[in-house]
Amino acid sequence: MSTRKTNCLRRLHPLGLAVVAALAALVLDPGCKGATPQATEAVAAPAPAPPAPSASGLSEERAQQIVPRADLSGLTDEQRAQFLEIAGDTFDYAGCNDTLARCLGAGVKDKHALRMTELIKALILDGLTPTPILELVERYYGSFGKEKRKQVRSDDCPTLGEKKAPVAVVEYSDYQCPGCAAAVKPLHDMVEGAPGKVHLCFKYFPLPQHPRAAIAAACAEFAFKKGGEKKFWEMSGMLFSHQHELEDAQLKSFAAQLGLDGNAMLKEAYAGKFDSTIEKQKQEGLAAMVPSTPSLLFNGRMFVLPLKPNYLLRSVEDEEEWQRGKGNWEKD
Repeated sequence: MSTRKTNCLRRLHPLGLAVVAALAALVLDPGCKGATPQATEAVAAPAPAPPAPSASGLSEERAQQIVPRADLSGLTDEQRAQFLEIAGDTFDYAGCNDTLARCLGAGVKDKHALRMTELIKALILDGLTPTPILELVERYYGSFGKEKRKQVRSDDCPTLGEKKAPVAVVEYSDYQCPGCAAAVKPLHDMVEGAPGKVHLCFKYFPLPQHPRAAIAAACAEFAFKKGGEKKFWEMSGMLFSHQHELEDAQLKSFAAQLGLDGNAMLKEAYAGKFDSTIEKQKQEGLAAMVPSTPSLLFNGRMFVLPLKPNYLLRSVEDEEEWQRGKGNWEKD
């Protein structure tokens, strides 16, 4: 959102500046970077804020006076000050049509402000600073709209979890990408942590700088064709666990351990039998503007948060709510 547009929104709610004024000592750059609020019913103005906190931090007691509905326990004084800076500079994405700080005022009924608080709090605890948090939060909530979603299939790939689950996560991955290897456990934990709600669809996206990624993808596809999803996930796990050992001898060894014919696997792989499948999936990813690997799309929505179990499960829950609301957030 532009500064001009944000300032116009704030002029529509002059009383909301009370909280922002209380944060003036904390905010070095008052330029707003928040997302456009959705139109909802207006809320009563909060009581005048107490004197501005010191630049060194904000006590839990003083934070509770400013944003009484926010649970900021577990944060240090400095982190609470960072939260107040962010809350005064971003808008509640679904609720009370004002800054998050004001939506956390006494008497405001807005469950989404509380949920947004938990996301920002988690990002602060992960060591992020206000500017990148503001950018992440804006990108995350801005990604839910229909116009931001990409058309990707989730029924033409090996899957993990219930295929009829309401949330389909399509992963574009490269077997020589360290980040993709690191994503294996959190993604599997996501499926296990939300049974019946989400399934994971794996797609190949070998990068040109990784010379063995394409042949590894072909071996994974061979395992899928010969042994179904069980053999695919077993082969995929081996490839990621040994991504620096993907020469022909190692690939044959992986096949043998799974009871597959390694010679036949390499023969078919080098003959290009699986090239069309791999290329089709990569082209789909390129059309979806996949920026890197691993990239995740939740029902076509690009995932932009840190690839950790808590953020993944949160995104599943948010996506499920969005789908229940047929493209809208549920009201209180």
